Order: sequence, then C-alpha cells, then structure tokens
Amino acid sequence: MNKILSTILLSCALYLPTTSFAQNKTTVPQLIPFPQQLASNPGLFQLKGQELGYYIDPALSSPSLSGWIDHALFGKLNKKSVKRAGASLQLIKGQGLSDEAYELKIDQKGIQIIAASEKGAFYGLQTIQQLYLLSGTTAKLALPYLTVKDQPAFQWRGVELDVARHFFPKEYLYKFIDLIASYKFNKFHLHLTDDQGWRIEIKKYPKLTEDGAWRTYNNQDSACFAKAKENPDFNLPKELIRTRNGKEEYGGFYTQQDIRDIVAYAQRRQIEIIPEIDMPGHMMIATKAYPELLLDSQTAGWGKQFSVPISPWKESSYTFVENVLSEIIELFPSHYIHIGADEVEKDSWAKSAAAKAFMEEKQIANLHDLQSYFVKRVNNFIRSKNKQSIGWDEILDGSSDTSMMVMYWRGWEKNAPKEAVNRGHRVVMTPTNPLYFDYLPNSSSLDAVYNMSVVPSDISSQKAHLIQGAQANIWTEMIPSTARLEFMILPRLSALSERVWTNKPLFDSYRNRVISHFGLWDKMGLRYRMPDLEGFAETQVIVDGQSILRVANELPQNPIHYTTDGSLPTQQSPLLKDSLAVKKEGPIRFATISSSGAKSELYQINFKYDTWKKSVSVDETTLAPGLKATFFNGTFANTSAIAGPEVHHEVISNVALSDTIKMPSFGAKIRGYLYVKEKGIYNFYFTCDDGGVLRIHDQPVVDNDGQHAPIMKSGQIALEPGYHPIAIDFIEAGGGFTLKLQYSVKDSPVVDIPKASFFYQKD
Repeated sequence: MNKILSTILLSCALYLPTTSFAQNKTTVPQLIPFPQQLASNPGLFQLKGQELGYYIDPALSSPSLSGWIDHALFGKLNKKSVKRAGASLQLIKGQGLSDEAYELKIDQKGIQIIAASEKGAFYGLQTIQQLYLLSGTTAKLALPYLTVKDQPAFQWRGVELDVARHFFPKEYLYKFIDLIASYKFNKFHLHLTDDQGWRIEIKKYPKLTEDGAWRTYNNQDSACFAKAKENPDFNLPKELIRTRNGKEEYGGFYTQQDIRDIVAYAQRRQIEIIPEIDMPGHMMIATKAYPELLLDSQTAGWGKQFSVPISPWKESSYTFVENVLSEIIELFPSHYIHIGADEVEKDSWAKSAAAKAFMEEKQIANLHDLQSYFVKRVNNFIRSKNKQSIGWDEILDGSSDTSMMVMYWRGWEKNAPKEAVNRGHRVVMTPTNPLYFDYLPNSSSLDAVYNMSVVPSDISSQKAHLIQGAQANIWTEMIPSTARLEFMILPRLSALSERVWTNKPLFDSYRNRVISHFGLWDKMGLRYRMPDLEGFAETQVIVDGQSILRVANELPQNPIHYTTDGSLPTQQSPLLKDSLAVKKEGPIRFATISSSGAKSELYQINFKYDTWKKSVSVDETTLAPGLKATFFNGTFANTSAIAGPEVHHEVISNVALSDTIKMPSFGAKIRGYLYVKEKGIYNFYFTCDDGGVLRIHDQPVVDNDGQHAPIMKSGQIALEPGYHPIAIDFIEAGGGFTLKLQYSVKDSPVVDIPKASFFYQKD
C-alpha cells in the first residue's frame, strides 16, 4: 500500500489522545488541519543540548519569521540564529511550490522546511509547533520522523469577528490572532461598526467614538444579564464598563495606533485583516452623530426592521463615506475593504420626496437599484485607491459591479452563489448554516462544518474557481465575553480549518484527532466547549420502577457533576460516575467541568413514568417496505401548522428525504410502522432542519419542532417486539433541509435505523 495513503488510513483508525510520541514512536501525529500528504517513519528527532540553532535562507529571511521563532516556537526553549551547517532547524527557499505551500522533513539530521515564500515557511512552522505541543512533553524537544507535502485547498480561509455589538480589547485580539494563525487561517475580517457601537477612531469625525463607542445598556446587554444569572460567561467584562454623568456605560474602541499594532501583529503571522465599515444601513451611530451630513428629512433610529440608512441622494453622504474610508485605507494594508451593504431598511427612502426626485434624475428604476447606485459609487472610490470592495450577497438584489467580491451569507437564498459566479463575481462562502458560529453549537455542529461543500454542487466546473473559500462569522449580540466567545467557536473553528485547508473526507479521523487539541487549548487558557456527552436521551422513561442514566464522556479526566433540584451543577456538585438509577419523575442537570473552567453544554434530562408499549396486530400480507410521505406546499412556522392540499405522495425507504424535492419550502407527513425484534428501551435521535416531531403509538417521543438550523434532539420509549405505528411531521422553511432518525437500544451504539425496519399499509 502507498505509504501516504496508509498513513492517512491509520490516522483515521487511531484514538490515542493520551499517548505521547515519546511513549510510542510510531504514533501518527494528531495534526489539524491534516496535511495533504504525510508519511511517517519510525524514530524521533531529539535535540541535543538546551539550545536550538536555526537557519533561514536569505531568500526567505524576514524579521517576521525570525521574530516568531525567537518568541513563540517550542515554548521557552532557547533559540539562536546560526549558519546552515550547524542548524537543527532549516528554512530553505524552494522552487516550483505555490505561494502557501511547504514541504517538511524531520529525520536524524533535524528539521527542514522548504517553501517558496514567507507564508509557506510560516505554515511549516505551525505544523512543527503543533507536533511539539502534541508530543506529550514540552520539557524537551522530541519530534517524530516524518515527511510532509502540504498546501491549502482554498486561498480564503477566514474568520469574522463582530467587535461592534460587544467589544474585544486589543490585547485579546492578539490572543485570537494567535489561535487562528495556529490553524492556518489567513483572513481576519474585523466588523468594526454597527448600530450598537463604532469601534475605530476616525480623526475627521471624533463624535463617532466620543458618542458611539460607549452606550448605556441596550436590549442585547439586558438579554446577556438575564442569561448571566445561570451562566457567568454572559456577564459584561467589568473593565469595559465606566460611569459617566452618574450612569453606567459599556464600550471601548481602538485608537488608530491600536489598529496599526493589531495589523502589524497579524501580518507577522501571515494574516490579512479585512476591515468592514457597514453601509448604507447599520449606520445608526453615524446618523445620530452627524445627521446633518447623512440624513435628509429622516430621524436617526429604527425603521420597520432595521435602522434608518444614510441618504444616498445627498452629496454630503459620499463626502463622509470617502473621508472615513480614506482613513481606513491608510490604516489597513489589506487589498480588501468590506462595505457591508446588507439589511438596508428602504422604507425611509420610499417615503422621501428627495429620493424620488433623485431617482428620476438618475433614471434609477427602483429602491434596489438606488442601493446599487450607492454601492457602485463607493466601490468606484475604493477602486481608485487600488483596493477591492467586498459586499454581502444583498448586492446581488440589484445590478452589481463584478469587480466586487461577494460574501454569501443568506443560507435561504440558495441560488445566490450561482447567480454571483454567473455574473462574474468572486465569492466567499459564509452561509448561516453551518458557518454562523454565534448560532448555538450542538451535537451536529462539527459534522455540519467539517462536511460542508465549499463549492456548491450547482456551480459548474468552469465557474468553480470563482469560489475563493469559506469563512466563519461570529456575531456578538449574545457573546459579551471572551469565555463565551471561545465556547462558541471551539472546536468548530478546528473543523473549518481542515475543510478549507485539507478539503478531504477525513471526518472520522478528525473526530479522533480533535480530542488531543482540547489539551492544547487548556495550555492556551482557552474556555472551549467540551465534547458532547452521549449515551442518553433528553427525555427518559421510568418503567418497572426505575430508569438508568448512563453518560459516555470522551474526556474522562474531566468529571461530570450533576444536580437533582434544578440548580446549576458546579465543581462542588455530586459526581456522576458509571450510572445513576432514577426512580422519581423530574429533571437531572449535569455538565463536565475541567480544572481550567472549560465546560460542556449544560444538559437536562427529564424523567417521566411510562409503560411498555405493546406491538399492534397487523396482517403482514398487507404491508410493503418503506414509509408513506405526503407533501404540502408552503412555509409553516411549525409542524402543527401543516395544512392545505396534498401536492405530492412518495414512498420512502427510510426517515430521509432526497434532494429531488424541489419545493423551496414544504411540510411533510410520514406514516407507517416501525418493526423491532427485541424488547427494550429505545433511544431515538432525531436531526431536523428545519423542524420535526416524532411520535410512536401517537405518543410524542422527540419534539424538534420549529424553524431552525440542523439540531439533533432525542427521546426514549419502551417497546415490546413487533410492529409499532410511527408518525413523523416535518417542515422545511427554505435554504436546504436535513432529516435523519437514528436509534440505540440496551447501551448499543447509535446507528441508522435499518430500512428493513420500516413498513407501510398498502392501499
């Protein structure tokens, strides 16, 4: 077998999170993102002495590389620049490699990284840094012999952070940049302004930060305070609260020197920071500070759904925008300037006589084209500065300038990426599902992120090159603290890093490898989300006098604490060990809590009394394999709202719907029988996007109703052998759907229900 292929297959099978290289010299490293090609060899390179000599080819040499080696590589180990002959670490300029590619070889002679550019060399350094941190001992340098050939699958590997809704200080951004650099991301999109805060100093317009960087508590802060009663991660940091005129205010902003420092710090880590100044909507801070420049007869504030936008028919609006962007362009060396152009409240434009006159003068047909006029004019200014504009996918609602890059975010607008590339736009994929990392993570999140298709299936091979890559978006309305931020993005960030760098179907391998990275995040002081606890259902039944709660924990070194009185579990709460016998109805809450304070989700299991469900008597000659599905056209808020004429009937082999269903939104009712061979208490795991309800014997087993992204919910029922009536109601509200049903019985693994278990009554 090819050695590279055998190595990848071995990594898929290995689960050795506590085994170091020093303990097992043939262990495959648990790298994320996994290299494109990796071949391991027996043996370890071990540094002789207490100092690492390194050499950087003059053709690669830069203060960034040497500075990062001196201050970050291999922890506190002494490092010294030496001549090539005496160097244990060599960075060599190579030929024939792409800009971000590198080759790595570790053997008895030492460590050699070959790259065509500083970028490739830096990514090679990130790989050996991970090897060092994963080695199980940082007291000495011992790295496994291996060879790597590696390069990214996509050129845009991004993360967006909204610092407008809630603010994150400069010092934390350094830590955040270090994190994303370690996973080989190369774009950091900084959302600097919005209706809730203006976070960057603009010298020409000082009121933007004097008035707009601080606020009395708003509805988002109040919602966070309410959640903080149960989870302190929702508290606003005290250092971001001040008292002015007898009132508490929350906020902060970056001075222009802060921005220069942050940009330089990121550049040394091969990360390009893309600034976003959202316009013409999401500008309430600016319209309140300078209404005479940006508004006509309107008043700054809220429209029907979004804030009142600036007036694109006023010349002073463009003067303001160009002055702001001139300062932004001077501060950010990025090739890209993001101007937002999303969620624009056009109602105030529709009521404006000045807008109507302007549209007649410029022969602008409708309000979408009025926004397009504004966007094109701002884009022309940015292009005059030798920069490229980026806008959210709303720029496609009217005519668009194909020089702009499109960020696709509206997951329900399924045709937007195809429309964008057909017009000639380059596109970055940031769809709500699964790349909005402010959406609550769940047991399906890692799978959804890791297995997303960066290039949509309806994009032709001739247009696929226009898809630049993908980006996680982190909107911070409900993320007020660094602890909450880290909980929301980790481990999902690592899954995205491997999708955009490696882009191979290695999910089982990744799920094993990521376990080792929880230990790395502990060392970095990150408050990540613990792995999901498994083996139970969210509703469990008490039959024959008791129910047994068993919980599988992938990180057994982090104990599970539980309560039975509805209170939050803490490190002082009782430990849930192998199992717990429950004899009374009511909730049990539990969570894993590490010594560093990292937590799992808070789980609540509701226990209820129930009885064994007897099978129904059926004439098997009247049954056929599969289930009957009936479809209803429309957009339904929940499954109880499904109504109207039946538009389609289909027999399906399992609880799954194919992508041949072309209705943009629909409801479905699936009916039949579930056959079980043995008596047992069955756990059902029901994943829906949007919503669904599972009933057996007309008894609700799993309620996963409503419009939402893919979420798995679970329930339990006690079944005797035989046929049991099953009913599933499901809604799809647009943007793509997921429907999956799995089960387990008697502590068996969770599996897809066999097709041979489903039957329906023939007509």
